[in-house]
Amino acid sequence: MKTETYHYTHCNFGVATRDVTPPVGIYTRSWGAAKHDTAEGVHRPCIATAALMAPLDAAQPLLALVAVDIGWFQNLEDEKAIRATVMQRTGLKPEGLLINMSHTHASVNANSFLVDRPGGELIKPYLLSLGEQISEAVLAARATMAPAWITYGYGRSALATNRDYRDTERQLYACGYNPGGPADDTLLVARVTGEDGGTRATFFNYACHPTTLAWDNHLLSPDFVGAAREVLQHAFGAPALFLQGASGELAPRHDYVGDTAVADRNGRQLGYAAAAAIEALPPAATKFVYTGIMPSGTNLGTWAYQPLTSEELADSGRLETHMLVVDLPRKELPAAEDFLPQYQAATDRRQQELLLRRLLLQQALGHDPVHHMSLWIWRLGDAALVAIPNEPYSLFQRALRQHFAATPLLILGTTNGTLGYLPPQESYGQGIYQEQQSPYQPGCLEKSIAAATQGLTELLSAR
Repeated sequence: MKTETYHYTHCNFGVATRDVTPPVGIYTRSWGAAKHDTAEGVHRPCIATAALMAPLDAAQPLLALVAVDIGWFQNLEDEKAIRATVMQRTGLKPEGLLINMSHTHASVNANSFLVDRPGGELIKPYLLSLGEQISEAVLAARATMAPAWITYGYGRSALATNRDYRDTERQLYACGYNPGGPADDTLLVARVTGEDGGTRATFFNYACHPTTLAWDNHLLSPDFVGAAREVLQHAFGAPALFLQGASGELAPRHDYVGDTAVADRNGRQLGYAAAAAIEALPPAATKFVYTGIMPSGTNLGTWAYQPLTSEELADSGRLETHMLVVDLPRKELPAAEDFLPQYQAATDRRQQELLLRRLLLQQALGHDPVHHMSLWIWRLGDAALVAIPNEPYSLFQRALRQHFAATPLLILGTTNGTLGYLPPQESYGQGIYQEQQSPYQPGCLEKSIAAATQGLTELLSAR
């Protein structure tokens, strides 16, 4: 082989960031073990960053990818309202807007159902503000749109570890560090450069639960995402978008603490790994070519970066969207109205939290025995993106990346809402937390992988 090729997107690109830190005093309790209810301060700001992409000959953005530091939406109507606000204000279509939640567990409990809790009166105003701030970020990013190259590559980070731990003494599964369990360490990175070669943004797509800060933490925080982003922004002088991957069974080894220094240390691990991978990327629109032998103490093989031809770049400007619906059969569980009396009668805080989650989950799903889950697939020139509004195990991203090994794949979980986990079929019936929480029957993860595979095949093969 005398040539090494790389992957690019050539498009109009814009980016903008907004501070979306919730107000101190807002209701933040989302851990059953927590003894406090409200945020007492801020560790690091929570950020929303919008990256817009459009074909070079398009007048309006086709795709908006928003990375936001929020955990999840227990009340699905809250997430739908935010997305509706953004689409109404920006003119984006449903297939072209992705809001990827970093999934931090140290921010607001974003649930308008909880207005009666301490600090709960601040939740609805915050959610309204969040929709407006994301809209403002999209509109500001649109004003910065200009031709750019996106260059993709892979790195590795050992931050994520398996968290399905079998406690053999108690004969049950604990959701925590499993030293013997496999973990996906894949880190996809991308660098956005303008026509002048300057860096305009960076992306790092990684699967790991931001659960460093847990029940003893009293501060609003993006968890490890904040420090990781800081490393990249300092290194490259441009906004950095963290994109949460398929992290159902993955979390940091050292987590469930109240010490923000641990979150920062975890974040630097990921940030430095991402920075190293970005530094290794080639100049935009180039290939690495063997140029021959230079006689020295031995015959030295020399290589050099050379511009790609227009034919070689023919697909780099293709941007397309595809939105699928995957029918996922649900477990047979009591309806939402049947959970309500149990929730109202519960006095134990942990039990209240568990019942509320189940109540709102069933409320969001309704009475249909099948959940019609949306799945987003984007073509980004030589790369592609798959986004799912749930928390699949990393098998989702590993299977897709193995099948499409020649194409860089951004894999996004917790995007445009989230209802539950998608564990592998063989994990059912073992008492693992993710399977117990999931509203889906066995086989739904595998069904989602099959649908994404088919959708990607059709999109990447289309001419």
